[in-house]
Amino acid sequence: MSISERRFEYAVVLDVTGPITGRKATGMIDAAVRRHARAGTRILVANLGRVPVVDLAGLGALVAAHLTMRRASGAFRLACVTKRIHDLVVITRLLTVVDAFDSIEDAIDR
Repeated sequence: MSISERRFEYAVVLDVTGPITGRKATGMIDAAVRRHARAGTRILVANLGRVPVVDLAGLGALVAAHLTMRRASGAFRLACVTKRIHDLVVITRLLTVVDAFDSIEDAIDR
């Protein structure tokens, strides 16, 4: 898994590529989210358009990201969620916690 970042006016997009599975991937997400929470980023968007699969640890990392940003008075949002991952977040009821959007623009503008 890899993460690249793009900055917009008041938001940062984390472009995640590859499966969000295992300790290494969740550590990468956690480190990026904590860095932006400390920097005062208001909106952090995880672009999941190129993520083929998320395991239980990955779901935990997404929930932790939401909590970290919330504690820092920010927001964590998901964008470009694939059908497979969308089904997973619906089944696990993650959508009741984290907002998901069809596009990055929608996630930033909301």
